[in-house]
Amino acid sequence: MKLLLLLFVSINVVFASQDWNAFKEKYHKVYKNSKEENYRKQIFLKNLKVIEEHNKKYTQGLSTYTIGVNKFADLTHEEIYSSSKSSTRREVTTVRSSPTPKFIPRDDVPESIDWRDYGVVTPISNQELCMSCWAFAVVATLEAHVGIYEGRNVSLSQQNLVDCVDPTFTCSQYLDIHALDNTYQYIVDNGGIDLRDSYPVEYYTVGSCRFKSETVGATIKAYGNITEGDEEELKAVVGTIGPVTVTITTDFSWDLYREGVYYNGDCMNTDEIFNHAVVVIGYGSEDGEDYWLVKNSWGTYFGQDGYIKMARNRDNNCGIASIARYPLI
Repeated sequence: MKLLLLLFVSINVVFASQDWNAFKEKYHKVYKNSKEENYRKQIFLKNLKVIEEHNKKYTQGLSTYTIGVNKFADLTHEEIYSSSKSSTRREVTTVRSSPTPKFIPRDDVPESIDWRDYGVVTPISNQELCMSCWAFAVVATLEAHVGIYEGRNVSLSQQNLVDCVDPTFTCSQYLDIHALDNTYQYIVDNGGIDLRDSYPVEYYTVGSCRFKSETVGATIKAYGNITEGDEEELKAVVGTIGPVTVTITTDFSWDLYREGVYYNGDCMNTDEIFNHAVVVIGYGSEDGEDYWLVKNSWGTYFGQDGYIKMARNRDNNCGIASIARYPLI
């Protein structure tokens, strides 16, 4: 019996080492020394166990989505969202708000839509480990609206927003609840946002504001606001106007999402309410589950080539309709 147990453990060690080596090769992981690599390996193996246990629930019909190894599998959830766990949420004064026309319900809301089908959704970006999701989400939303209403494909500068919207911002700070309002209002008051080519992204860096009016790539007149928690209004706006920037609450299961419709009954039970900003670019149903089609900014290794389907019509799961904004061009 002891011999069989030893053999079982040895086989598991071999498979674990193969998984670890394959992970390092696929995601080009290089560590500064053996101590760091061993630390990352232990986190990876722990996460691998979480993945296996969750996917067993999926096969048993107890979950609507699967998770899997991606480039974040050697990190903790805290590391993904902040380089400093002791960081506090930014509390900045909301800038003067421009008048936002009230959304008028329409009768022609489609049952499903994917704005990628219209050629207006720009490629997936990667914010890396800087907590600048709000800048990437607003840019992705505005790029899509420029495509819809002006017929132009543009690449706008996230760095312009990172440097200029809030002078107190650092890459290790939590998402502020006013971030979307402040960012959209900045674009209104500033007379636009620069093109990415003229104001390129500098990862992990927040610098002085270097906006140039002569290289503006897009402008907006104002921004719209979804009634807090109203998924029907969010559907109507996404379906008839265009993509919407939203803030959500995530945990490690979200970080490792692979496929299916993501529903997490515990996602709001956390001290880090609304810790990520993303873009709703469509909605539909899959295997009887209504979903929001969401564009993330973690590169194409995340989820389904950079996208995730999140539960719709399930009591505003993960707060997806709580803080939702869209540009008015």
